[in-house]
Amino acid sequence: MKQQLIATVLLSATMISCDDDVMPEKVPLEVRQNLLTTFPLAFDIAWEKSGKDYEADFTVHAAEHSALFQNAGALTQYKRAIPTSELPEAVASAIAKNFPRYKLKEAEAFVKNHTTSYQIVLESQTAEIEAVFSADGQQLRQPYWD
Repeated sequence: MKQQLIATVLLSATMISCDDDVMPEKVPLEVRQNLLTTFPLAFDIAWEKSGKDYEADFTVHAAEHSALFQNAGALTQYKRAIPTSELPEAVASAIAKNFPRYKLKEAEAFVKNHTTSYQIVLESQTAEIEAVFSADGQQLRQPYWD
């Protein structure tokens, strides 16, 4: 009985964690076509439902990307992992000034409405911070897109 309960709990946890995953054939054709038109070198594509929209996680030139599409196929935003050395100087300076005890763990270029901002993850010995910066080094109040 105890083993059956453990198996049921593990199976339930697995099913809960996969709730948002979508098989490619269930993604509207317009969405799939726009992904491949916008990112023709995309591969290893995984889809999930995000509210009414579709999110694609994929790779281009060894860089991880995510893109959010409306149900009708329009691209609303996307991001790509970048080396921390590719952050604009203004962003790197703002991080060094405002977070001197933190180490830069990862960075992403984030594009929405034709504007690029930068999502970063900083860590110290006791904490981790997610923040978003404009290209000119201003910390933005917009939420971090996981």
